[in-house]
Amino acid sequence: MKSKPSKLPIPEILVVDDDLYLLAAIKQTLVLNGYAAQTFANPLDALARIDEHIYSAVLADIRMPEMNGLALLERILTKDPDLPVILITGHGDIGLAVEAVKQGAYHFLQKPVDEGIILATLARAIERRRLVLENRHLARQLTATREGRSHFYGLVGSHPAMLALYTLIETIAHESDPVLIIGETGTGKELAARALHAIGRPEAAPYVAVNMGALPAEMIESELFGHEKGAFTGAIHRKIGKFEYAGTGTLFLDEICSMPAPLQTKLLRVLEERTFTRLGGNAAIPLKARVITATNRDLGAEIDRGAFRQDLYFRLNVLPVHLPPLRDRKEDIPLLVEAFWAEYCDDQHGEVRPCSPELIRRLIRQDWPGNVRELRNFVRRYCVFGGKEPMAAGSQSSMTSDADFPDVSWKEYMERQEQHYIEQMLRRAGGRVSAAHRAMGISRKSLYDKINKYKITLQQFREEEPGG
Repeated sequence: MKSKPSKLPIPEILVVDDDLYLLAAIKQTLVLNGYAAQTFANPLDALARIDEHIYSAVLADIRMPEMNGLALLERILTKDPDLPVILITGHGDIGLAVEAVKQGAYHFLQKPVDEGIILATLARAIERRRLVLENRHLARQLTATREGRSHFYGLVGSHPAMLALYTLIETIAHESDPVLIIGETGTGKELAARALHAIGRPEAAPYVAVNMGALPAEMIESELFGHEKGAFTGAIHRKIGKFEYAGTGTLFLDEICSMPAPLQTKLLRVLEERTFTRLGGNAAIPLKARVITATNRDLGAEIDRGAFRQDLYFRLNVLPVHLPPLRDRKEDIPLLVEAFWAEYCDDQHGEVRPCSPELIRRLIRQDWPGNVRELRNFVRRYCVFGGKEPMAAGSQSSMTSDADFPDVSWKEYMERQEQHYIEQMLRRAGGRVSAAHRAMGISRKSLYDKINKYKITLQQFREEEPGG
């Protein structure tokens, strides 16, 4: 009787038996049925081979002079815990075989063993082995992918704190409970909110962001909940509020600590009852959107000074997400600089020389109180000035002091800076446009256009010593 072989290409079976006649018979049966078989009369030789090779299953006699089946099983599973071991036992060894199964053997077969039973048992064992190895491989791939990823829905970083953040976002994205994102200014709280929305909500679902600190206090209620016609002076039409407009999507309330106390009470009721009413209206409208809030303040301190309701905090803080400050993950600064540099080049459809390794090292030494946003602004300025540092690395100050700041328009000031930079680069290149445009990271035509724009005379630089 022949059994259908496993899906593994030529499954290899390790056969161990001190009976050479039985060993040869089993090998012949396996080979005729599409398997590869390696046979050993000595269990110790077989164990040494397991160290060097991956098998699909093991067939072993339970009674051998050098080592009995239980000892062999224990040694095999120590080397490869998922390797199926099928023991062949005589009539008097049934109790020993049952004990072996309790200790991890896949199955036992009683002598004399029918060829069909051997093949059927092996097929099931090999299929289980295949699934175990496949799942192990997929798990390794998933772990490697997660550990190796550095870009996640706009968030950039491969520091362990960021990898943990990515996993947390994936874990809670499909939940409907409120999320409270806590992090310093510039750490990427809205990016985290957008990631939660992108993963957990349908593609067409709205994402509605509201900065509570940017809304006048008298307008917040109408903006959030909408109003009916005639609800107040000037309300000449019904208005749909953000809660309603968000539909089944996401409503992101940034700077939640800026919400006035009376509206905190109303928000608490809305979250508890999952309904709200428009200003001046009576109809209860169901809340379908997921609510995500964010703050850069210490909510415990806000509660202590009476600026924020403790019960609302508990209602919002069902699923907390903490974003690490940049100073705690400085290893990510090179990745972030590269991402912001590439972003600028894509936006401007041009090329700017990347930051030098020395500049990167100096950037890593800074604390960046403005976090990722401050670093991004630095890189943008670096790119605007064509790869020339807009300020001394390590300095948190602006390029010029207030006393030195020129009384001109932004456009004129930027043009002066650009002209000065071009002249310095031409002077360094000895007036050679071919060398200057490559050093500046712009095309020859672009440089000639700027030379003509600022009426720069190349001859003056050719007469000077380069760099002088």
